[in-house]
Amino acid sequence: MKHTYKIIASLFIIALAFSCKDEKAAGTKKIEETLTSGTTTILVDNTVEPAVDDVLQVFHSVYPRAHIALVNKSETEVVKDLVENKAGVAVMSRLLTDEENAYFVKRKITPQITQFASDAVAFIINKAAKDTVVELNEILKLVKGQTSDKVQKLVFDNANSSTVGELLKMANVKQLPSQNIYSLKTNEEVIRYVHDNPGSIGVVGVNWLSQPSAEMSKIVSDVTVLAVDNVKIDKSVKRYYKPTQSNIATGSYPLIRKVYVLNYSGRDGLGMGFATYIGAFEGQRIILKTGLLPIKLPYREIEVTN
Repeated sequence: MKHTYKIIASLFIIALAFSCKDEKAAGTKKIEETLTSGTTTILVDNTVEPAVDDVLQVFHSVYPRAHIALVNKSETEVVKDLVENKAGVAVMSRLLTDEENAYFVKRKITPQITQFASDAVAFIINKAAKDTVVELNEILKLVKGQTSDKVQKLVFDNANSSTVGELLKMANVKQLPSQNIYSLKTNEEVIRYVHDNPGSIGVVGVNWLSQPSAEMSKIVSDVTVLAVDNVKIDKSVKRYYKPTQSNIATGSYPLIRKVYVLNYSGRDGLGMGFATYIGAFEGQRIILKTGLLPIKLPYREIEVTN
């Protein structure tokens, strides 16, 4: 009888072991990657990260089988990781150059590109400053390595940032000078620096100001967003424009750039699913709330009754 009990106990232990193994295998089974499920990584330019993260949070709630890791980096780092195939999808404020695209041409990968918003490069200053406007030409003087009576110091989030690239292109120079220009690491650090250091002008993506985190809200409220002139549209009377959605829409603000999801993964997977969502009605409504200008302005139906 004891021998029978030992056999039954042994069989039970073996069955339990196999059961646990099966449960563990089922729990770690990889979810098939589709447009709305699976696991992937999306690289994002730090200057537009808050807006993209807002959309991603809702996307995850709608599609719980989707697991997207958002990797926040400077523009140069994003391009480097794309080219080195560390990720196949990126959110950037520009398209890749022909030279950068050549790496994908060799691999016979045709990108799927989704433009979903327009962004603005904003200039901020300590609230104690008297000035609330700045001339773009005075900003560009520092970028060119010249001196300005009105702008003493420019602070960028990163030497490899897309905001640096935007101003270098406008100033028609290849690199930043060593004088009166400072680089930190993130847009958040720039806002903190301007808050604590009167006299400096910070250069940030506008959505870091329009929808700050709870931690950054008080700091953002203590900096001033400068209005900028636009000589391209104002020929006689000088006017100044803030980076509001309406001024982005009309082209009045002079530093506007488009924002894209670049899919170089070579397949219609989860990255394409997110690109479709951010460019569709629900995603565009979220983008509208972030301070960026959506490509498709969401409509509202108003019922008029007598």
